[in-house]
Amino acid sequence: MFTKLNIQNNLIVFGIPLLMILSLVAVVKSSFFIPRISPFVIVDFLITIPLVYFFLIRKKEISNKTTITVAFLGLAIASVILPKENQEIIGRIRIVLLPLVEIFLIGFVIIKAGKVIRKVKSTTNNSLDFFDSMQLVCNDILPYGLGSVFAAEISVVYYSLFNWRKKQLKENEYSYHKNSTAVSVILGFLLVVVVEMFVTHAMMEQGNVKGSFVLGVLSVYTALQVIAVLRSLAKRPIYIDIEKEQLVLRFGIIANAVIPFNEIKEIEVSTKDIPEKSSIKYFSPLGSSGGHNVVIHFKEKIKFNSFYGISKSAVSLALFVDKQNDFKQKIGQHITF
Repeated sequence: MFTKLNIQNNLIVFGIPLLMILSLVAVVKSSFFIPRISPFVIVDFLITIPLVYFFLIRKKEISNKTTITVAFLGLAIASVILPKENQEIIGRIRIVLLPLVEIFLIGFVIIKAGKVIRKVKSTTNNSLDFFDSMQLVCNDILPYGLGSVFAAEISVVYYSLFNWRKKQLKENEYSYHKNSTAVSVILGFLLVVVVEMFVTHAMMEQGNVKGSFVLGVLSVYTALQVIAVLRSLAKRPIYIDIEKEQLVLRFGIIANAVIPFNEIKEIEVSTKDIPEKSSIKYFSPLGSSGGHNVVIHFKEKIKFNSFYGISKSAVSLALFVDKQNDFKQKIGQHITF
């Protein structure tokens, strides 16, 4: 009975907006379509349908932030179905609306992040830092996936241009960048990006201004990303959270995992090469280039996040820890292998 009711409710919630979208598409593609009503079609896609959807989900368990997704979906559909000669308004909306939405989101995220950080500081929770706080806030106000991407973008700016204060390791925190090859690999990649920027500058001098300008912007942004990753290695140490009985693994802003103690089967100190088809996965996105000296085996598959919140799973993880023996001993005090 309840299943039937749920199906009926979902049909109403998603069926009505879908029917409205299909009706608009049918009208635009019909021979009766008059070009001068294009602005009204755009209004329906951007305002009317999202509003109808919002009122339909208002008292449901569906998140209100999915309304944003519906609005952007409407903009995308309008861009595809409307004739090119009638898309001048859409172009203006993109130029004006998208930056305004971005500014609003950044402002909202900063305000909400401030509250989260203050709340974290008022507690004894040492496992959360700026990046974690951004993830919490952005995933709370944006659709899943988009929130992780937005948090990563903010973190790139934060770690590349700000936060120059040196990180002092606290109790139960472990660095992983001092003795590994990760820093050298990332610096090598940064050198490639810098060389590319000089090549782009040379292209501009030869007259290919538009193409080289785009490449130049991409090169600068890529350089900021690399710098952010490099600097975040020292800012985001591995943390053994004894109070919550969990291990917080980090590799800068491009990998993180929270693993309860009771899911850890074994920890071994090892630098042996890992076969290509092994069940052991590298925690760092750098793979074997970053090196490893610790392998953690789990009782079951665990999930961990890579850059932009991409989820991965593993039964064993290989990682590098500067003080690997102390790390193993510390965890061993709280886990029965």
